[in-house]
Amino acid sequence: MSHNRDEFLTRIKNSLRHSILPAAAPDHPGSFSGYTFQTNAPTATLVDSFTRELTALSGYIHRPGNPAEAIPIILDILSQHKADRLIAWDEPQLELPGFGAALEEVKISIENSYLPANEAERQERLAQLEGVRVGVTGAQAGLADTGAVAVISGPGRGRLASLLPPVHVALLPVRKIYPALPAFLAANPSAATDGSNLAFIVGPSRSGDIEMTLSMGVHGPGEVHVVILPE
Repeated sequence: MSHNRDEFLTRIKNSLRHSILPAAAPDHPGSFSGYTFQTNAPTATLVDSFTRELTALSGYIHRPGNPAEAIPIILDILSQHKADRLIAWDEPQLELPGFGAALEEVKISIENSYLPANEAERQERLAQLEGVRVGVTGAQAGLADTGAVAVISGPGRGRLASLLPPVHVALLPVRKIYPALPAFLAANPSAATDGSNLAFIVGPSRSGDIEMTLSMGVHGPGEVHVVILPE
């Protein structure tokens, strides 16, 4: 049985190298034979492409002149949503020194994203977090060709911050913007095993029903902000 399975998977793998998605033009990004990306694109080009793609997906881009200017941007987002608490990654994982102190100054608290294993306690904790409006995370990558943000969960990087609140703010260092997924994986070969979960977030959550009616924010944040942190 194992031999037949391996043979079947090998045939699929070999076929994918030459296949084109149904109804896709040969030069469409979804076509394996026509998909290319520029490996040596200047940083400014990558940032512009990432900005264009995420904006097209109803995401918001913020480009502070220096990392310190990112803090007022986040505080403004919190103010717009009348948030007096948030779920966030640990400060070292955010790569934004002074963020915690700035929150303390305006009396905004950070909720622990840990969830108990016991089901009853878990549900009780989720109920306590129900009113949290904003989650703040870092990002392991931004993909210039799709506007996707890669988020790897792990110690100090709670998954809940990017999933539970209706507003997600991701802090993306400009050096972590890659031309495309293959470039990111080539530079980070252990990305899939570095944490408990690797997710690619492509704009706000979208859900479509059988009548093709699109709803935003049903199965995740309905508003996504990416703050690009300069060096």
